[in-house]
Amino acid sequence: MKSSVAVRDRILDTASELFYRQGYNSTGINQIIDEAEIARASLYHHFKSKNVLLYAYLEKTNDAWFAQLHQFIKKQKTPEVKILAMFDFRIKRQTTNKFGGCPFLKASSEIPFDDTKAFEIINTHKMKFKSLILEILEDEESKNDSFSKTELAETLFLLIEGATMTANYQKNKSALESAKAMAAKLLS
Repeated sequence: MKSSVAVRDRILDTASELFYRQGYNSTGINQIIDEAEIARASLYHHFKSKNVLLYAYLEKTNDAWFAQLHQFIKKQKTPEVKILAMFDFRIKRQTTNKFGGCPFLKASSEIPFDDTKAFEIINTHKMKFKSLILEILEDEESKNDSFSKTELAETLFLLIEGATMTANYQKNKSALESAKAMAAKLLS
């Protein structure tokens, strides 16, 4: 049983690294099999198709992403500082990943329009992130008369998502730093 779990984990780890680094469509089943050093039957025993492997990758990435985010912001004392730390989290992730972009947006650009399960996983991830921003804002007394907390959460979400996308194609952190500065003004 342990070896079966280890094989499944090795397949998923290998596919995750390849899907992020070179893209879902550019990663073939044979490459995953070769790099994971497993038999073809082992892959199909654990994952019935490449799509099922993609779903497992997205779910694993979602879980790890939120665990890392919560760990990163938990030390912050005030809601405002927690929100700004989310920008620092994205800066750290993008610099560590050499500005490879958001794994969810990368996947969404490659999957067919009718792959509703993949889009559902991606949308759930993004909406959970936006909900977390709103949840944190709910703990703060509003300083911004121009926006409701829901509108402010939406604005901050779009700022960080857009800046992450821009950082990806510019291959630097300046958009994320600018977005953080704008967020600080919105929150003050």
